[in-house]
Amino acid sequence: LQWLFELSSKIGLPYYGVAIIIFTVIIKILLYPLTWKQMSSMRKMAALGPKMKELQKKYGKDKQKLQQKTMELYSREGVNPYAGCLPILLQLPVFFALYRTLIAFPYGTDASAWFLGFNLTVAYGLSLSYHLILPLIAGLSTYIMSKVSTSMSTKTGSTPAGAEQTQKFMLIFMPIFLAYIVATLPSGLGLYIITMNIMSILQTIYINKKIQRMQAEEDRLKTA
Repeated sequence: LQWLFELSSKIGLPYYGVAIIIFTVIIKILLYPLTWKQMSSMRKMAALGPKMKELQKKYGKDKQKLQQKTMELYSREGVNPYAGCLPILLQLPVFFALYRTLIAFPYGTDASAWFLGFNLTVAYGLSLSYHLILPLIAGLSTYIMSKVSTSMSTKTGSTPAGAEQTQKFMLIFMPIFLAYIVATLPSGLGLYIITMNIMSILQTIYINKKIQRMQAEEDRLKTA
C-alpha cells in the first residue's frame, strides 16, 4: 500500500484512497483467470440442463443417489460447480490484511489518509451523516453486481433446480449485510469493497459478451 501511495503521489494524487483503488484493481486483474473459469463453468452447467432434469426425474426420491450421479455428470463434462468459491476465498486474506493495515495505520491523522471526505482509518457507523453514503453505495453496488450475475444465470439456465429462492434471498440479504459491514469497519475497507464491486460488474459484463461471441462463432462453424 505504501509503494502504491508513493506511485500515486508521483502522478499528483498523494492519497492512500487512490492507493487502495489501484491495489483493488490489481487484485481483480490477477483474479481474472479464475473469474473467467467460473463463468465458463456456469455456461457448461447451462448446457447440462436437460441431463440434470433426467437425473432429477430418475433419482428425485433418493437425494444421496441424485447427488452422486450429479457429481459424476459434472466430472464427465469437466464442470466444477464450486469454481465460483475460489475467487472469494482468495480475497479473504487480502481483506483481513487490509483491515489489519488500516487498524494499525501510522498516518491516520495525515491529510493523505483522507479521501473524498472520509478518514480511511475511521469507522463512521450508521449515524445519519454524510458518511452514510459509503455503506449505501456499497450496498447498491453489491445489489447491481448480484443482479448482473443473476441475470446471466437466468438467461443461460445455469441456476440449479431449487436454488431460485436462495438466489432471491441472497440478492436482498447481501447488499444489506455488506452495507452494515462497511459502516462498522474502517472506511478504507468500504472503498476497497466498492471498487471491487465495480470491477466485478465490468468483468462480468465483459466476460459474458466474450463467451456469447465465442458461442456464436462455434454455432456458425457447426452450421457452415
